[in-house]
Amino acid sequence: LAWSPLGGSPIFIETACIPVAYSERGSDSVNVITGQLGSVMKESVNIAYTFAKQFVSSIDRESKFFNSHQLHLHVPEGAVSKDGPSAGIAMTTSLISIATNKSVKPNVAMTGEISLTGKVLPVGGIKEK
Repeated sequence: LAWSPLGGSPIFIETACIPVAYSERGSDSVNVITGQLGSVMKESVNIAYTFAKQFVSSIDRESKFFNSHQLHLHVPEGAVSKDGPSAGIAMTTSLISIATNKSVKPNVAMTGEISLTGKVLPVGGIKEK
């Protein structure tokens, strides 16, 4: 959910994966980020990636997903610039969803900054969103 001077609106997070040759080290971040994201939102992508990678490893020690896939995270409506930490939990959920092959229900909305330890931090503008 996003806030703007005109009120709140949903924003969507899309994640796609492309199988690539296995790498023992894996990637340090999402490979492609699109959707005209500001610097704070790009930081949220990196935090989401780090937590998702650690979380998936903790629930499935055998998972090699992050070592064998290139990831593309997109926030549609590229003509509209977006910034702020509030999409962190949605980005994290999107990454975990694709890594575990478990869909998120389409009627779920979320907002919140994610920490490196997985805490969902409070954000402002809930009424407006």
